[in-house]
Amino acid sequence: MNSFGMADEFLSILLIEDNYDDAEWLEFLVADLIEHGMRFCHADTLESGLLRLQKGDINLVLLDLTLPDSTGIGTVSKIIQSSPMIPIVVLTGIEDDQLAVQALARGAQDYLIKGQIDLPALCRSISYAVARQSMQEARERLAAIVESSDDAILSKTLKGTITSWNRGAEQLFGYSAIEATGQSVKLIMPAESSAELLNVLARVATGEVIHKETVRVAKNGQTVDVSETISPIRTNGQITGVAAIERDITERKRAEQELRDTEQRLSLALRAAEVGVWDLDFAANTVWRSPRHDEIFGYDELLPRWDLELLIDHVLPEDRDGARHAFKLGVEAGQLNLECRIVRHCDQALRWISVLGETYLDGQSRPIRMMGTILDITDRKAQEEHGRLRAVLNEREDFMATLTHDMKNPLIGANRVLQLFGQGKLGELSHKQRELLQSLEQANTDVLALIANLTDVYRMEQNVNWLVIEETDPAAIIASCIERVKIFAELRGVKIAARLPDEPLSLNVDPNRIERVLHNLLDNALKFVAGNGIIEVRLIRQSDRIVIEVEDNGPGIDQEEIPYLFKRFSQGKIGKRYSGGTGLGLYFCKQVAEAHGGTIECQSSNLASTIFRLCLPVTAVKLVSVEVK
Repeated sequence: MNSFGMADEFLSILLIEDNYDDAEWLEFLVADLIEHGMRFCHADTLESGLLRLQKGDINLVLLDLTLPDSTGIGTVSKIIQSSPMIPIVVLTGIEDDQLAVQALARGAQDYLIKGQIDLPALCRSISYAVARQSMQEARERLAAIVESSDDAILSKTLKGTITSWNRGAEQLFGYSAIEATGQSVKLIMPAESSAELLNVLARVATGEVIHKETVRVAKNGQTVDVSETISPIRTNGQITGVAAIERDITERKRAEQELRDTEQRLSLALRAAEVGVWDLDFAANTVWRSPRHDEIFGYDELLPRWDLELLIDHVLPEDRDGARHAFKLGVEAGQLNLECRIVRHCDQALRWISVLGETYLDGQSRPIRMMGTILDITDRKAQEEHGRLRAVLNEREDFMATLTHDMKNPLIGANRVLQLFGQGKLGELSHKQRELLQSLEQANTDVLALIANLTDVYRMEQNVNWLVIEETDPAAIIASCIERVKIFAELRGVKIAARLPDEPLSLNVDPNRIERVLHNLLDNALKFVAGNGIIEVRLIRQSDRIVIEVEDNGPGIDQEEIPYLFKRFSQGKIGKRYSGGTGLGLYFCKQVAEAHGGTIECQSSNLASTIFRLCLPVTAVKLVSVEVK
């Protein structure tokens, strides 16, 4: 500022005055200012003044209201119409001061009375006029910005009464400026927000600026999500009101909710699929992981850090070279596909994992990150192994069928020939020859029984419809079995007796399997009973079951061996001495009994009789694998 209170910036003044004496006097007053750079121009008519203004380099107009070509208030209007941004200071006589006041109302910034003008008064008026014009321009620009803004901009008193309402507020909330102005701001607030309003007004009254997200209610009753900035309005240093800018963020909120929903659905999908997600940043050597990633490695929470070396530490040692090679190829080729075994941290369990990834490149085709998934595939690997084993079992089934056919048929044929010899149909035989042939037939029969046991045990373990249930007479089964072994019992000097009930009995069982069980029990008894021994078969009806007992007076069985009799491939000491069997006979008997819902047990002691007791329910249990006739 200079000594006259005017700004030191460059100033160009146009004087429009038809009185040359007044013009010379004013030019004389500002002579000192002209020497310091101010420009002073003079026009004696309105027309010439307007022409001069068209050059665009004038900062202020000193205007006489009485000109040869224009007088009165209209002169001010014409200047403003021509150059609306140029401040005007009106020059008037003492008798025209009322006219000057009217000029101020039309847009002039100040007025001076001729004859009372001195340099300080002139400089002060010029400075005030320029300042007021600048403030007016600023207000107009601000008003234009406010009015054109798509955001809702409103002002209100410290009690919440709306004092201004822009076009953006009209569009956002549906109320016109006339409808909103003078109303409480509660007009656009939810009913439950009274406490919020009081809190906000109290805080702004202390000078605080508030930024928050909240909800407003439009005229049509719909809620609107807004981002709100609330600031105090100051007048002469005092807070006199509140200004609020409210931006519609409904779409953003909707997008955020959709993103959260999508992330939640993705998270649920990944969780349901038990898939872990990871993101490797090559530059920072950091790995972002989802919680499932670390869970797969046996951790309840995410570890503070993770990298390739830590992953390799969990990989089974014999798989580590392959894992490193897979990652190297994955980075080079852009695609990672790794399956390996790891040792889980929490329980040291061996698990299979599948790691898939894709490399992302920068503008120079350099890898900057790799993103992918990790999945525990232990169950899948187990299924694959199960499938492989099933294929092996299928091959074994074919082998068993071939083996059974190739072994049984020659033995059956040999036994038929031996029977013909024994019956004398191929020539007379001596007693010794007949005994030898019968021993050969018995040996073949034992081998056939062994093949049958092997085949049935295999079928039981495969669970392939190995029972065929039908109504059966247990007495008939006993009679059939005794008849089959009778000749061999006679050769050994063993007596077989049957004790059957008077009334007929009936069972729902697989007769072939029950007959095989009874045959196995009789065959075992024959092997262990010495000459002149006795085997007794008893059929007993109890309340809810039928019991078949086979008792012999052989050497008996040690009590310590009884619990192991029915296990696969198990033979007691006496059994090994008396028989060359495989230990599958009694195991087969137990499986058949349990498949029918029954039991089998042994009661014996050293140097005493042995009783095998088969107990079957009157109505046999029918398993899923059982075929019913």
